[in-house]
Amino acid sequence: MKKKLKLLLELIESYQATDVHFTLQNKRLYVRIRGIYGIQEVEHKFLDESLFHYLKFTANLDLGNSLLPQSGNFSYVYKQKELQFRFSYLRTMQLQTGVLRILNNHQAFAIEDLTKEEAQVAIFYDWLKRSSGLILLSGPTGAGKTTTLHALLEALALQENKHVITLEDPIEIQSNTYLQLQINEKIDFTYEEGIKQILRHDPDVIMIGEIRDGKTAKQLITAALSGHLVLSTIHAKSCKDVIKRMLDFGVSVLDLKETLFGLSSQRIYKAKDEERRICIYELMEEQDIQILLEGGLLDETYQTMEDKIRLAQQRNWIS
Repeated sequence: MKKKLKLLLELIESYQATDVHFTLQNKRLYVRIRGIYGIQEVEHKFLDESLFHYLKFTANLDLGNSLLPQSGNFSYVYKQKELQFRFSYLRTMQLQTGVLRILNNHQAFAIEDLTKEEAQVAIFYDWLKRSSGLILLSGPTGAGKTTTLHALLEALALQENKHVITLEDPIEIQSNTYLQLQINEKIDFTYEEGIKQILRHDPDVIMIGEIRDGKTAKQLITAALSGHLVLSTIHAKSCKDVIKRMLDFGVSVLDLKETLFGLSSQRIYKAKDEERRICIYELMEEQDIQILLEGGLLDETYQTMEDKIRLAQQRNWIS
C-alpha cells in the first residue's frame, strides 16, 4: 500500500495540488484533485478502494464508528521531506467520501511576491504599521489565504519586531520566527481556550486561523480593543460580505468601527502562459469600511473583485 501512497504523492506533485477529493460508491473510487487548473477528475489503476481504506487506517480514524464524521493526521517522508496530511471522512448510506489535504507544502512568500500590483503591496505594509485593530482575509478554499496570512506575520515578526502568536487548526505553514499553537479539541484546547492563554503571554500580534462562530468573533474584537493587532480569516465572497458575516456573528457595528481597518478578498488563477499561479486581491481600507458600516455607498472608483479579475485579464496576467 505504501507504493500506492507514493504514486498518489507523485500525482499530487504533478498537479501542484492542495487537496484530493475521494468518493467511494459501489466499490468504485472516484478521485478529483484541486490543483493549478482548479478541480479535475483523475483516473488511474492504483486509485482504488484499497487506497481509500488505507488512508483511513493511516490517519488513525476510528474504523469501528464509520458512520461518524472524522478526521485525522499523519506524516510521510517524500523526497527527503516530511509531509503532513489531514484526512477528513464523511459517510452516508449510499457512499463514503474523504478529503486529503497537504498541510505543509505551502511555499513561503514575501509580501512583495503576493501581488503584481505595487499599490496593494504598499497597502499591506501600511496595515502592518498599526499597533492594534483587526485585519480579516476572505476567499474560497485553496485561494491562498494561509499564504497571505503568513507573509504578513513574517513581516510583522522580522521587520516590525513584533511578538506574534498564532492559533491554528491545523498549522499549515511552519515558521521559526513566531510562536504557533495547534488547536486540539480532544484535550479541550479550543479556539476559545487558546485565545485566553495567548492573552496571558503579552503578544503584540495575534493570528487566529479562522473565525468559525460568534464566540470567537467577539473574542477577537475584545483582543483588538485591548491594544492588540489581530489577524484572521473568514468565509465570505467579498470584502463587503465579510462585514455582513461579522454582523451575523453578533458583532456590533460600533465594535467593528473601532477595530476593523483592513479587509482582503482573494482568488487564485493560473498565470497566462506560465506554470504558476497568480493571486488576485480585492483590498478594502479603513475609509471604505467606515462608509459601509455607516450605511453609505462606496465611491464608483472602488474596485471590486470582479473589477480586479477583469483588470488582470486585460493585462494578460490570467486567461
